[in-house]
Amino acid sequence: MPEKSKALNIILLFLILYILKTGQAIFLPFVVALFFWLLIYILSSAYSEIFVDKLKLPLWTRHFSRFLSVITIAGIVYFIGIGIETNINDVYQAFGSYQKNMNAVFDKIQSMFGIEHKITFANIANNIDIPRAINSVVQGFASFLSQSLMVLVYLLFILLEEKSFSKKIPQIFSSKKKENDIKKMFDKIYSKIEVYMTVKLFTSFLTGLLGYIVMRFVHLDFAMFWAILMFLFNFVPTVGSIISSVFPIMLALLQFNGDLVSFSIVSIGIITIQLLIGNIVDPKIMGKRLNLSPLVLILSLVIWGSIWGVVGMFLCVPIMIIITIVLLQIPSTKKFAMLLTQDGETF
Repeated sequence: MPEKSKALNIILLFLILYILKTGQAIFLPFVVALFFWLLIYILSSAYSEIFVDKLKLPLWTRHFSRFLSVITIAGIVYFIGIGIETNINDVYQAFGSYQKNMNAVFDKIQSMFGIEHKITFANIANNIDIPRAINSVVQGFASFLSQSLMVLVYLLFILLEEKSFSKKIPQIFSSKKKENDIKKMFDKIYSKIEVYMTVKLFTSFLTGLLGYIVMRFVHLDFAMFWAILMFLFNFVPTVGSIISSVFPIMLALLQFNGDLVSFSIVSIGIITIQLLIGNIVDPKIMGKRLNLSPLVLILSLVIWGSIWGVVGMFLCVPIMIIITIVLLQIPSTKKFAMLLTQDGETF
């Protein structure tokens, strides 16, 4: 009987993942809206603490802090969106100017390895279906806009409904003990995600800022664009820092054709920033408060990335925090949840 129950649980797990994958257009905007709502709540609490507890302002400023948190997050999203859109247009306009340098790099590589067949940028470009690539980008952008609208709609209704959450939740449970257990679980989820988001926002901003300074120092093209990518991809475990570092380093190779000093400053500077923040600053601040296994984070990255694409990769850590805490509350899954932690201890 227990074996049959385990088999049913595995089937149920795969069924849930399949539903999440096929229903991406419905579930993903809602999950992203919940994520933004949580960010608003965290930022609003921080503003309230500053206004009321530290500055000793009147209690009504707590309501203003919610409005200010919404404005802050909207401003950050707008700045990032404008920064990416503007620089993508600049990259498109300047793309042809790198052709000569690309050909020079190809020549050096071919001479180094003794390749006789001459490869040029034009040969590679001829094998790329540019209209199809442009159409794919346009469709992706249209899909992003439609999902952004859904995120805003979901977020609006969540903000309108949040006052009634505290009244509805107690009515679901038959006993006071169950109600308290659920409340503790939600408090623990909030606490863990608050720590994760606070630390990641700080370290990501620091990574982007220092990267921007290094790139501007040598006048690397589109420094703001790469700095924004470094900020965003720092939220993706392990591979995010690699992805956001490779592109500016590759551009430096093309832009500073033959200038080893400028190329070295960009490559060594960016790699050093990523290593210092990723391996020293981030763990020092975060400590063991997150307590998730690095192997679990990699598996989570792969799973949620395959289900929800790039957005799933950004959300994989908060999702795993929630899953682990929920599984720890269920007696039958508590032992499995312990395997997800870094040191085998409960959160």
